[in-house]
Amino acid sequence: MTAGKEWTDNGAVHEIHSLKRRAAKATRAVPIPPVLVSMLRDRMRQFGVAPDGRLFRNAAGKYIDASAYGITWGRAREAVLTLDGACP
Repeated sequence: MTAGKEWTDNGAVHEIHSLKRRAAKATRAVPIPPVLVSMLRDRMRQFGVAPDGRLFRNAAGKYIDASAYGITWGRAREAVLTLDGACP
């Protein structure tokens, strides 16, 4: 989760903590469609995972900056939508 370094205790942009009101090592099941499972497994085979288990990371192996998502979605909209549909 991105908090912003001015809002964290140690000046890091990303805080590592457990889920709210759960034990530190607790996990939760999140059901997803089989086709998405297949896509994620293919990605893991092709690119592996970061040392901390994340599937998606930047070129340096770190967290993806929030601004990169907006840039990527903008490019995707331009590539596949009509001019009317691409405008947010």
